[in-house]
Amino acid sequence: MYAIVEIHDVSPFYKQEVYQAVEFLQRLKIDKFSLLVIPNYREEHPLYKHKNFVGFLKALEQEIVLHGYSHKAKVKLSQILYTYGEGEFGEGGIEETYQKIEKALDIFESLSLTAKFFVPPAWISNPWLEDVLSAFGFRAVGYRDFIKDLQSEEKIPSPSITFSNRPVLSFLSLMAVPTLLKLYGRAKVLRLSLHARDFRDRRKIVLWRSILKKVKKEREVISYEELFSKSRPAPSLQGV
Repeated sequence: MYAIVEIHDVSPFYKQEVYQAVEFLQRLKIDKFSLLVIPNYREEHPLYKHKNFVGFLKALEQEIVLHGYSHKAKVKLSQILYTYGEGEFGEGGIEETYQKIEKALDIFESLSLTAKFFVPPAWISNPWLEDVLSAFGFRAVGYRDFIKDLQSEEKIPSPSITFSNRPVLSFLSLMAVPTLLKLYGRAKVLRLSLHARDFRDRRKIVLWRSILKKVKKEREVISYEELFSKSRPAPSLQGV
């Protein structure tokens, strides 16, 4: 069985939390993890204004996953249980979707960053996102419960374990996550989605330490790239 460990919301805005998250994983001897990078958080923190931070990310030599453009959206009642003003791709038409991905990749290119995989903020998509990602050559897109191969359209079940960082839901998620870990215990691929803001909450750090130690003993930690071969899931993962 396999696990993908990922740090969400990697941005200069959360610089200290990202440093803490990386150090946390290194102390646990988690040698492989994916960095879900936001090119221009809230349209106020573009990566190109923070070259030292970008240099730090590059030096890690870990997988870079594109995580939206700004992570910013209008608050929608239909999404209130999942996010509060962060479901960037839960709105807008095909032109807006295309422009956001294009702007995100322009920033990446200017900094010599590359990404083959995409995870939308709050795991929320729209009807055009996958076609736009395919047009830009992305390999796959990760949603809350599965990763979709954009070439074959195969869906690989891979539930995400994560904490909420909203006041009431945060407390509830502290109780729910250990239960979800047991519920998804037989999943062949499990994603552990650590958010930068988790590292402002000591309770979450304690729980993540326990979860990661357990998962490391039971699963092989891999990257998104390793989940895919050149054209289809790697032989060791076929049937996932």
